[in-house]
Amino acid sequence: MDARRTTTLLLMALLFAGGCRALWEPEELGAPSELPSRPLSEDTVMLDIARVSLTSLDETKCQSIWEEIDEQALPLDKRRELMANGFRVGIIDFHLPAPIREIIGSKEDGNKGLNGEQMVRVDGDEKVAINRRRFPRGKRIEYVMVPTQSELSLLETVDGTLRGQTYYDAESKFVLKGYPQNDGRVQVVVTPEIHHGQPKKHVEAGDGMFRIETRKESKVLEQIEFSAILEPGQTLIISGTTEAKGLGKSFFERENGGKTRRQIMLLRLAGTQFDDLFQSRDTVKENFPLNEDSTDGDIPSHFDESTGD
Repeated sequence: MDARRTTTLLLMALLFAGGCRALWEPEELGAPSELPSRPLSEDTVMLDIARVSLTSLDETKCQSIWEEIDEQALPLDKRRELMANGFRVGIIDFHLPAPIREIIGSKEDGNKGLNGEQMVRVDGDEKVAINRRRFPRGKRIEYVMVPTQSELSLLETVDGTLRGQTYYDAESKFVLKGYPQNDGRVQVVVTPEIHHGQPKKHVEAGDGMFRIETRKESKVLEQIEFSAILEPGQTLIISGTTEAKGLGKSFFERENGGKTRRQIMLLRLAGTQFDDLFQSRDTVKENFPLNEDSTDGDIPSHFDESTGD
């Protein structure tokens, strides 16, 4: 009897010990699963932004690209105003012209700039700056085309009249806004601005509170503000005229390695979730009117200032 009891106690002790050991030793875990990527809001669009610096040879090759570009996407009066000020704008339908593809595609290597932009090195020269940005509906995003210059002599044409003025510590910027449409397209609004002088504190009122911002004075070039409608995959090209002149000279000529280079800007609609195909009629939003909403500091306003080229 004692032998049986002893055997039983030993078995119970072994089982208990095994159970405790199992409690202390966790089971082997598999590889951690990845968190799902954040979906794109229906009020947000994704744009690829590229600034391409051209050599004299590139300029020659790019003279023919306008045969493949739709300039009539903008009203005639606006095109005339842009041309008078040295701007040329059009829409590329899905496939970039061969000269531009060659510049972007023949990269040697790439590195990240200080603000996350992708710098593409071509023939030993940083010629292409590429950014992918989220654009919340109507939010103001600034893109620096020409960084701060100690002195800028600006010539602009307004209603056929040529005006001139000199600005100090001035930089040339595009203010970009995106407005998703109900059919999946996006209206892109581009406003050229000159920001100049020393940064000063400005008190802004809004939403029942005051906000202090430190920024330069700005010259808004309203006469050449324009908008265009893009379908996914289409690209908006903004360039100077063949002969650099007026405002185009201030926005599309930039110092690069001790040389003055012509440059062009490309805006490609990369993605949008705003589509009423699977939405009920009462949830589809109307196209909002254009307004002067600011980012309220949500998005860096100088994200292209330190590209290093």
